[in-house]
Amino acid sequence: MNKIIAVFLVALCMTVCVTAYSDGVQADLQDNLIRLHIIADSDDDNDQAVKLKVRDAILKNVGDRLSKTDKNECRDEIINDLNEFEDIANDVLRENGFSYTAHAEYGKFEFPEKTYKSMILPAGEYYGVRIVLGSGEGHNWWCVMYPPLCFKEGEEVRLSKESEKILREKLDKDTYDIITKNDKEVVVKFKLVEIVQEIKQKINGD
Repeated sequence: MNKIIAVFLVALCMTVCVTAYSDGVQADLQDNLIRLHIIADSDDDNDQAVKLKVRDAILKNVGDRLSKTDKNECRDEIINDLNEFEDIANDVLRENGFSYTAHAEYGKFEFPEKTYKSMILPAGEYYGVRIVLGSGEGHNWWCVMYPPLCFKEGEEVRLSKESEKILREKLDKDTYDIITKNDKEVVVKFKLVEIVQEIKQKINGD
């Protein structure tokens, strides 16, 4: 009986430690990243094509203003620009003959795991801008607005030297390593973070 209790306590302690570690990494990412999420009306080819046109128009018109060194400044700029985001998206939709409209909001949203050229972000909750086109039932496009990883005209997402510097300064070293490195130890840590967050989502009924 004592062995059973000891095993249970060890397992409980490990679970608590892993959960605390996962939550710490996720909180670090939440506190230092702002993401962009554009959702197409449907998976129809035309709806998917106009989604990318909306993306390009938004990045072209507001992207340069988001090159801030402080996340809170970037957040405030984004919140102030939400109506402009909608106007830009609606102009693109109208110019391309679509009758549905766009809605933009800032908040904390669920994002799946996403791999970029120079980093990978675990699934979980992140702060970001969500732009929903029409019914929002189509495939999505994701990017990172802060630090700036989005590029005009759909260029491949990658870490610029400026963005890399911001991440190194803002994130804990362990968090930075988890999203930018690919050795065995880091991969294991990454999966632990993601598994715990996925379990929490299911428990919360998300």
